[in-house]
Amino acid sequence: MSDKESKTVDILIRNAWYLAGLSEDFETEKLERRVICETALVLWRTAEGEVVAFDDRCCHKRMPISAGRFLEGGVVECPYHGLGFDSAGKCVRVPSAPGEPIPKRARLLPYSVLEQDGVVWLWPGDADRIGNVRPPATPEIVSSEWEHISGELLLKGNSVLMVENLLDLTHFYPLHGNTIGQTSDNAIEFDVSTGEIGGCEFVRSSRDVENYPQSEDFMDMLGYDMADSTSSQTMVGPGLVIADRTLWPAGGRAENKDPRSLLNYHFFTPIDRRTHKYRYVVNMPKGQMSGKDPSKKALDRAKDLLADVFKEDIWAIEKQQEMCEIPDGDYHEVHLKSDLALMRGRRILDKMYRLEA
Repeated sequence: MSDKESKTVDILIRNAWYLAGLSEDFETEKLERRVICETALVLWRTAEGEVVAFDDRCCHKRMPISAGRFLEGGVVECPYHGLGFDSAGKCVRVPSAPGEPIPKRARLLPYSVLEQDGVVWLWPGDADRIGNVRPPATPEIVSSEWEHISGELLLKGNSVLMVENLLDLTHFYPLHGNTIGQTSDNAIEFDVSTGEIGGCEFVRSSRDVENYPQSEDFMDMLGYDMADSTSSQTMVGPGLVIADRTLWPAGGRAENKDPRSLLNYHFFTPIDRRTHKYRYVVNMPKGQMSGKDPSKKALDRAKDLLADVFKEDIWAIEKQQEMCEIPDGDYHEVHLKSDLALMRGRRILDKMYRLEA
C-alpha cells in the first residue's frame, strides 16, 4: 500500500471535536472514563452543571482518577493516596501533608469541553488550535418536536473507514440488500458539494428522486412504497456524518404534502488508530407512525430495523480493517466516479492530519 493510501486507514486526527457522550450520559458528580485518540480521560458534571475533562492520571503516581470518588464540596479523591482535586483540576488536599503548602504543579491536565444541543464534545488535541472551530449543531436531539433513540458500538477499524462508508451512497446494494438496499439504488445520480460549517470543512453527497419505489424497510419506517425523496450524507470533520432523508407520497414533494423524515447523527470517536466507538442517534418527528403498522411508532420500528443495517456496516468495516493489516505490496485502490464524495472527504481529513504533523 502506498504512503498516500495508508493514511486513510492509519490516521488519527487529534485537533478536532469528538463526541464524549450525550448530555444525558453525564450525571452530577459521577466520574466517567473515556479513551479518545489514545488519551485516557476522566470527565464529570459539576454541581454547577458544567462538564469538565482531565487527563485520567493523578499527578502523583499515575493512578486513574476515574477510579476515585467524590468528597464533600465537589472534591474528587484519588483512590491511591487520597489527593483531592477541585473542578478546575487543582490539588486542594494532600492527606500525608496536612497544613503544608501544596506544590503548584499538583494539578490535573485539563481538556477542552463544549456542551451544546444535547451533546458533550471534547477536543483531545492542542487547545490553542481550536480557534473559531465549533462543533456542528444537532438541534433535533433536544427539540420538543423530535424524539430520538441512540446506541453505541465498538468497532475494530479506523474511524475513517466508517466515515467513508456513510459518504458512499452506492454501497446500499449489495451490502444492505437484505435490509434497506435495492439493486436500482446504485444507478441513481448524486451531487457532491463542499463548504464550511463552524470553521470546519464539510463534504456532502445528495440525491433526489421522484416516484421511486422504496425498500420494504424504508416503507415500514417512513410510510410510502412509492415516493418522492431527498437524501444527503454530510461529513463535518472526522467525528460526525449527518444522514438526512425526507419522503413525500409520489408527486407530493412540490406541495410538501405529508413529509416524513429520518435524521441520523453518526458520531465517531477514535480510541486509537485501529479502534473507535460509533454512537448513532436516530431522530424522527414526534407522532410519525410506521407505514406497515400504523399502531406502532416509526421510531420504534427504526430501532429494530436499523440495528441490522448497522451490523452490516460493521461487518464491512472490520473486514476492510483486517485486510489493511495484511501487507499488500503494490496494491492501489481503483477509484470510481461514485467515489467522488469520499475522495473529497479524504482530502479534507488528510489536510487536517498533515497540519498536525
